[in-house]
Amino acid sequence: MLDHASHHLQHGKAEQALPLLTQHCIDHPRDAFGWFLLGACHHQLNQLPQALQAFEQVLALEPRHVQARSAKGVILSAMGRPQDALQVFRKALHLVPSDVQLLLNIAVLHEQLGDRAAALQRYDQALACQPTFPAAMLNRGTLLLRLQRLDEALANNRKLVELHPNWEQAQFNLGEVCLALGRWQDAKTAYAQALTLAPQMAKAQFGLGLALAMLQRFDESQQAFDRARKLDQTAFASSLQQAAALTGGELREFTPRTLYLLRESANLEQCDWHNWEQYTATFASMIQQPPAASSELSEPALLFRTFALALPGHDTLKLARHIAHRLAEQHAPLCPLVAPAAAARKIRIGYVSPDFRNHPTARLTRRLYALHDRNQFEVYGYSLHPGDNSPLRRDIEQGCDTFRELSGLDARAAADIIQRDRIDILIDLAGYTTRARPEIFAQRPAPLQACYLGFPHSTGADYMDYFIGDPIIIPSQLQSQFSEHIAYLPECYFLFDNQQAIADMPQSRAAHSLPEQGVVFCCFNNSNKITPHDFDLWMELLKRLPNSVLWLLSNNPVSIANLRKEAAQRGVHPERLVFAGFLPNEQHVARYRLADLFLDTRYYNAHTTAAEALWSGLPVLTCAGNSMAARVASSLLQAAGLPELVTTTPDQYLELAFNLALDRRRLQSLRQRLTQQRANAALFATERQVAHLEALYHAMWQRHLGGQAVQTLHLAR
Repeated sequence: MLDHASHHLQHGKAEQALPLLTQHCIDHPRDAFGWFLLGACHHQLNQLPQALQAFEQVLALEPRHVQARSAKGVILSAMGRPQDALQVFRKALHLVPSDVQLLLNIAVLHEQLGDRAAALQRYDQALACQPTFPAAMLNRGTLLLRLQRLDEALANNRKLVELHPNWEQAQFNLGEVCLALGRWQDAKTAYAQALTLAPQMAKAQFGLGLALAMLQRFDESQQAFDRARKLDQTAFASSLQQAAALTGGELREFTPRTLYLLRESANLEQCDWHNWEQYTATFASMIQQPPAASSELSEPALLFRTFALALPGHDTLKLARHIAHRLAEQHAPLCPLVAPAAAARKIRIGYVSPDFRNHPTARLTRRLYALHDRNQFEVYGYSLHPGDNSPLRRDIEQGCDTFRELSGLDARAAADIIQRDRIDILIDLAGYTTRARPEIFAQRPAPLQACYLGFPHSTGADYMDYFIGDPIIIPSQLQSQFSEHIAYLPECYFLFDNQQAIADMPQSRAAHSLPEQGVVFCCFNNSNKITPHDFDLWMELLKRLPNSVLWLLSNNPVSIANLRKEAAQRGVHPERLVFAGFLPNEQHVARYRLADLFLDTRYYNAHTTAAEALWSGLPVLTCAGNSMAARVASSLLQAAGLPELVTTTPDQYLELAFNLALDRRRLQSLRQRLTQQRANAALFATERQVAHLEALYHAMWQRHLGGQAVQTLHLAR
């Protein structure tokens, strides 16, 4: 009977083997081999509890039965009990310490439990026992890739391919690590080889599409993506997450050109500038001569990537229009409400943002909502991202008359709620930033819609009526860069919370690895704002001033390594770049006081960063450019009472920075002016700025009630 049952089991006929094995175990209850076969039979039939019971019976009879112990671990893992499975495998390993399959199983469980270091140790142990064990090599390469130990992953995966050139999974994994390393041609070759071996491998088709996109072979890339989607819709959908990770953020419009532009931009954000000039030229060319498909250049995240590239304003507006047109195509306007707006009631202002949390926008606007005059306005807040239960979030919620969380709703449902609230003026605080929902505005839930504060560029959208600015960030000659009509505030468009705390704590340069006597130049802008042009000026400054250092924000290890390499290439010792780690905001602002001068980035200025530096008493030096993003710091300096720190050419910027560094008295005088003027400076007059904003809202609304067209608005001082 047992031989007959075993024969059925070997040939995949578990249903026929089951009654034979069951009867055998009844007749021979102490036959461990019979119980083992019964457990294997239940496993084949996916009857996991019964399989577990059978393997436990084997171990009760023969506690040193390694196969049964291993099988029990497999069953426990399949039942979602990884910790129990791990204990079983460990006991089995004591019996056979060099069993590579056991070591592999343990490593896989460690990965499932999130202990990657332990998993890697077990893979290494398995390979020490059997250096060519394919499964361990494959998993080890995948794990090294997840750990971002890319050079080690490359060596591992190349060796695996050498040993198993006809294994499609080995070729695929080699393609994955080459893709992560930016070796586009090598990735393409590996994926193509995987597809030669397994033409139906959808993941390899998708990877091939990514590699072709990065090689700017866009038509071939699209064909590969189409094949991947046709082969396996589920695998294609999961691979989209890989594409988003490759590009460093959100990805709404999945197209080869979008992938290329966003991925190359991610390199720039890590201060890898080897392709800066070519990338800028390619981006400009794509905007000027767009592809036939309207979706190819309509990814909202693209516009943000242009700010540090110094592209002409008419080009970036053209890109914004592509994005807005696509949104309008995808989201039809709501049917307008029948009842007319009531002139007598309070004006209902709705603020829409994903950043009502620990975020710069929340810090800037924390008191805005509560400061509105309740005799004239009702204030609504619409959150597009779940709250973090921070004090910032609670203050904003309490400052609104009505606060709604919309993050769990689709765009249509969110727009319906806003329309039913009968909002009069809907304010977009996010533009095309991460987690923004411009598609809500595309549906026109409010009669007037305006952009404010959170995004320094036109949306390019016909459904946005106003852009709230000031005469410095948007002088008359730059109005043509905006599709919206400009609503000018009289002093400064920026809103700063004049109750923002600065930590009262002992400060020493030594504690931050700064020289006690040398000049400390500071730029705490995110690394995506730093360009090779900025860095050229900064390094020239350090070379002129041997005792100076540049204090930068520590964004990530890759950008730090790249910046130090760039410094060395310009003849500056890498250690003269000092990197500041993360601190809570109150402490972060306090440490500005250790620096001598803040050096702004030219094309994409410091915004909140510059305002906080000025609030702390640190002078900021900027160079005014030809876009809003390049003029924000000029507006802040004018409003803070230090217009002489606005330069207009790189040479002026360099010379003024140099002269200020040599003239400590002048720097000290600038600090004193900041401190003395802080109480009355427009930049820090929060209540006055809110009053100006309310006057603009009144002007907008009165024109609307009077049936007048939207037009540029100037608010008198």
